[in-house]
Amino acid sequence: PLLKQWYQRRVAITAGTMKLYKALLLGLVLWVSLVKCTEDPVVGDDDDDEDEEKEKLSPLEEAKKNLKPGEEVISYKQPELTPEEQLSHHFPRGYYCEACQIVVHNMGTAFEAAEKKLPKKNKKRKLGDADVIEIVEGICGKNGFDKYSIQQYEGRVAFKGPAFPERDLPGMSMGGGLWPARYVNYCGNLLEDFEEDELYASYRSGRLFSKLCKSTHCKALSEVPKNVDFKPSYSSPKTEL
Repeated sequence: PLLKQWYQRRVAITAGTMKLYKALLLGLVLWVSLVKCTEDPVVGDDDDDEDEEKEKLSPLEEAKKNLKPGEEVISYKQPELTPEEQLSHHFPRGYYCEACQIVVHNMGTAFEAAEKKLPKKNKKRKLGDADVIEIVEGICGKNGFDKYSIQQYEGRVAFKGPAFPERDLPGMSMGGGLWPARYVNYCGNLLEDFEEDELYASYRSGRLFSKLCKSTHCKALSEVPKNVDFKPSYSSPKTEL
């Protein structure tokens, strides 16, 4: 009887141990499966995220995308200026070409307006030396920048005014401040090496932009901007460039 009791107790212990082993093994299998699921990437998720990033547009780009024919986007975003653009008393170098175009536009329109006032008997429609000197000396005054301001235009800060009519769009723009004084400084430095009659002769031959800007601050332009391309009817038929 003692041997039988010992055997039965031994079998019971062995069966309990086997159940414990099975439970531990099952738990281990479930844990390994769970870890594997969390580590394996979901196929397609990264690609979807990349596609979403590519498709994400700025509010301005989204507005332009949804424009109907004849509609324009009005931006009320204030121009974003660097510390140099805010504080310097001189034109930042990145604006030299546009500043030169403003000078040429001011000078060309002044010459045109003065010539239109000449009497019809003056067949050559040519200004006298005194008139030319007066016009050139007045080009670099602060009022030469009165009609200009800066604005965000096609993702950058750009000038808005008579020399750039294509930029005359509704929206936020900034004028005044240091810009008129910068114009005076830039204009004076630009014209200091030229004689008044030399500038007028360049205007008369249709080469004022080439004389002042193309060989200096606007070398990157492939053609003369339309609104500074002064070609009087009596000018040489030669092209500007």
